[in-house]
Amino acid sequence: MNEQTTEQQIDSFVFREIYACQTGLIEEVFKQQIFTVDDVYNLYREFDGQLPSVNTCAECQIAFSCLDSETGECESCFEANQMPQEIFEWWLVSPWLGKKLLLEGEPVIDNGYGTWWGRTTTGQAISLDDVIEKIFTDLMGYTK
Repeated sequence: MNEQTTEQQIDSFVFREIYACQTGLIEEVFKQQIFTVDDVYNLYREFDGQLPSVNTCAECQIAFSCLDSETGECESCFEANQMPQEIFEWWLVSPWLGKKLLLEGEPVIDNGYGTWWGRTTTGQAISLDDVIEKIFTDLMGYTK
């Protein structure tokens, strides 16, 4: 039997769960005010507290037991400086994948018209996105 490589498996996963790029459609829907940015779940990334041990906040220079892994800020500074996630593309996805992306903190629109993922990376194959790799490896029970 010809077994697929992990790369081929993840490509099949992406092909099965991600239907079409609909950036133009979603931008027009926002212009027409059919949807609004208030309909985007996880537009703002949550404080993750993933930098453990005593660290100094990049903003206020006070030591904290944990900081946000992306910004290096304490929770107060993170909340004060928070910007919406930059969405480069909108992809129509399966409802199952939409729920998984939502749980990973990704921007998602989920309503009676469909489920869209606001992709915050661009310029590479979707199968290379960290969040897609994580969902796939969790699904398959792989360990890194």
